[in-house]
Amino acid sequence: MRLFVETVLEASALDEVWSVGERMRGEPGFPVGAVRWVKREAMHLTLRFLGEVGEARVPEIRGALAELEGSGRLDLHLVAVGSFGGRRPRVIWAGLQEDGGYEQLQRQRMRLDEALAGIGFESERGAYRPHLTLGRVRRQATTEEQAAIRATVEAAPRLDISTSVSGVALVASTLLKDGPRYRRLAMGEL
Repeated sequence: MRLFVETVLEASALDEVWSVGERMRGEPGFPVGAVRWVKREAMHLTLRFLGEVGEARVPEIRGALAELEGSGRLDLHLVAVGSFGGRRPRVIWAGLQEDGGYEQLQRQRMRLDEALAGIGFESERGAYRPHLTLGRVRRQATTEEQAAIRATVEAAPRLDISTSVSGVALVASTLLKDGPRYRRLAMGEL
């Protein structure tokens, strides 16, 4: 099964973030059909992607999540819209303010990485860049569509969305034609 660990955000914050994508797709000149938008029920903040994992390993992953218990609630602030991919945007995202909550989230990630390493999971390459994906640009998007997407992202107003985080969840992801389906397998309190 395909697994990841998510940071559980407040539903109201997820609603607000999702509405940002809704507003973007309605902007004049935004290319219709060039972006596959994330459905509201699929919106999440990944703490760690695990990939394909045998079901028999789920109990030990739950044990690794337990390492985060008692670390305390954290407050996050979503402040920016951006994209990955430079001139050829691939992902449109909402990003976090790099403040005390962001630093706590980075420490949570390091603690989880250490716990997962203890049960044989390799660390992910590259820096952890926490974000909520709003949409993925389709590969067949033309140069003009990509330029319009970049312009809309660059013109997006600053966000001011606050949320508290009090838990994490182990999530199974099933990829379907109309987008992924997620199922929480375990929850952990912070």
